[in-house]
Amino acid sequence: MTDPNPAHAPERTFSPEEVAQILGTSAWWVREQARSGRAAHLRVGKGRIRFTANQVVTLVDRATVREDTTRTERQPQQTDASVLGATVRSLGAHRSHHSPASTSREAT
Repeated sequence: MTDPNPAHAPERTFSPEEVAQILGTSAWWVREQARSGRAAHLRVGKGRIRFTANQVVTLVDRATVREDTTRTERQPQQTDASVLGATVRSLGAHRSHHSPASTSREAT
């Protein structure tokens, strides 16, 4: 005998493929969230994963990146690189490479 009260009817469930389509992601990602314990899910039968609507909402909520209002924008600091001075390598590089303009001036 079935219960005539729809409040006791089983809740509709979604497959990982359906959840992936809803979220715009891959079914592999959805299964990985369930396998790793990051997403609540139903396990029906041998390895069959299903999700209730509330579990899908929770998965979306956990995957949502929220704005961090506690951080202030970091302003880049001006650094004076001249205090570092030239290195032996940079001096050698500048001495060994002549620009075409400087070699043509020397020839005239």
